[in-house]
Amino acid sequence: MKKFQIVIVQPVQSPYWTERLKILAQQDDLDIVLLLEKESFTHRPLWKPEKIEGIHVEVLGSTVIGCSIKNDDLAYRIKGLRSLPWKLPAALKQLRPDVVVLCNATQVMSALTVRRMLGFRIALMVEDTPHATRNLGWLTQKLKALAYRRADKLYVFSEDARAFLTSIGTKAAVQYMPWSLDMNSFKRDATAADNRCLALPHKNTVIFIGQFIARKGVLLLLEAWATLPAIIRERVKLILIGDGPLRKEAETICKTHKMSGVVFLGNIPYKKVKTLLKEADLFVLPTLEDLYSLSVLEAMASGCPVIITPFAGSRELVDHGCNGWIVDPTVPHALKSIMEEALSGQVDLYKMGMAARKRVENMDNKIVMDKFAESLRQLASVR
Repeated sequence: MKKFQIVIVQPVQSPYWTERLKILAQQDDLDIVLLLEKESFTHRPLWKPEKIEGIHVEVLGSTVIGCSIKNDDLAYRIKGLRSLPWKLPAALKQLRPDVVVLCNATQVMSALTVRRMLGFRIALMVEDTPHATRNLGWLTQKLKALAYRRADKLYVFSEDARAFLTSIGTKAAVQYMPWSLDMNSFKRDATAADNRCLALPHKNTVIFIGQFIARKGVLLLLEAWATLPAIIRERVKLILIGDGPLRKEAETICKTHKMSGVVFLGNIPYKKVKTLLKEADLFVLPTLEDLYSLSVLEAMASGCPVIITPFAGSRELVDHGCNGWIVDPTVPHALKSIMEEALSGQVDLYKMGMAARKRVENMDNKIVMDKFAESLRQLASVR
């Protein structure tokens, strides 16, 4: 059996990719190496390199620099870090791969320095959306477009990402490869589902998951929550999962408006997040920008209807009024009106949650990664 050497390069090893790679490693004809960028882990203390059976994991030297994107129209700024994988060319010379799978323009530019010598194919994972990239500087946009056009294959996580590639004039083959989960691990307990069907009395639970930063819209959520009718707030619990610089301001809003039904859990183990999603009635993420937002996919996989915004790639999963709602939280009273409708008691949230689950069931790790493996084989075969 011919084996293809596949090198996957990522800044860090996220829990989501670890689970996906475990499935990919089951492909006998793919010899997979995962290269990670050392300095990226310094700023993500909860994520660590993990062993994956059947995959060689290696941490490369890298350098990080600060970066910032300002969005005056929606009143938020993204401050982050860009990793420079300066040891990547040397690693590729040693590994001599058939295909290199990259996830950003910086990695592409680094890999291009040795591609002519080694002859490997470049595949690029694309999350960028027109909304998320509209405030990038002119030079940054040009360099990103130049790098993306040098890829042999482009995998998009959303239709928004496909639209972005069209806008920059890419000509390489584009394939939709969505995010995925272990759908079985998010399935609701049958007993809990039976209780909902019997309409047994229970206090509705609404969940928010995200950083306490302006971009995630947590303050917009609380300001809208404060204006809900008292009769709704008395029988609904709002659980906030996450932390960040706006935590104190969020707590102040709750105290000012005497919102005793709001619970701050901070950062909690992923296993606990899964449990809470399975028990929730509604998920709300009033984000002002998300390339995708995996928490939306997790909520829907858990049988939970969602309220999401036009500014997230994952909105493509939502059929408004059927398995969730799409609302612009910057429009006065819009978010409050949708939450009031959802929590009025006149909406069958359980039925909507089951529709949400059905919508994403085919986004299982096994289904998505098997298609990814076949695509990598085809790409490797045309060297």
